[in-house]
Amino acid sequence: MKKQIPTKLRKAEYTFDAEWLEGMLQAPLNVPVMKPYYTEIKNKEGNIFQVLIRPIKDEEIDPVLNFLKLTLDAEYDYYDIVGARVFAELLAIKRKRMKDEYFFIGLHEGKLLGIANGRLMNEDINISLHTMTFERQINAGAVLFYSKAWYAFEICNQQEFWATFESYNGWVLGGLRMALPTYPWPDYQHELGGAKIYYLSRKQWEEEVRDQYLQQVMRGFFKEAPEDLIKKNEKLIVPEKLEI
Repeated sequence: MKKQIPTKLRKAEYTFDAEWLEGMLQAPLNVPVMKPYYTEIKNKEGNIFQVLIRPIKDEEIDPVLNFLKLTLDAEYDYYDIVGARVFAELLAIKRKRMKDEYFFIGLHEGKLLGIANGRLMNEDINISLHTMTFERQINAGAVLFYSKAWYAFEICNQQEFWATFESYNGWVLGGLRMALPTYPWPDYQHELGGAKIYYLSRKQWEEEVRDQYLQQVMRGFFKEAPEDLIKKNEKLIVPEKLEI
């Protein structure tokens, strides 16, 4: 806001190199790297999908952004609002405008099945942002959501994992099936829209969720991916149309 200057000046106008301003505005990205992990999922027809989950690569950001544009017109199951927010969160990585964000993609033989992202609020708290799936009837959302909790506790060594949910499917997937307690609202609010905080503590993770959740939901596992599976998913294949 412009205000009257209370003294005489030798110089009344200043110019700045934009690179100096970028140093003020750019958000740090100092998140630990998670190695590729995988699980096996069987669909209703009995077909087995080896689902690889790994961090998105820089060169994959633009293709995924273009694909996410398709979700903006999907006016059901909250895909439109979730898609809009995920688009902005992925763009924030490219533009360096969100602190310590991580962004995982789920793949089967290179095909994009879904995404899972979040950020490190501080040393102790991991913020779950969104989970989206683009392949029907294989329950990939469960392992994608689980991967963020794994990352928080097993890789980042944090104490709590905070989630909130826009959709009923998301709440069933994480809140109900992990039996997540909540903090009192509105005293405590999730940074994503001020919604209720559903949290997973390290104690609950270690005693209940880590070894039981995937077994109960999909009789699955979560293991470091072998090299041959990593190579099968090295090249990202983005679907031409949205099938949700």
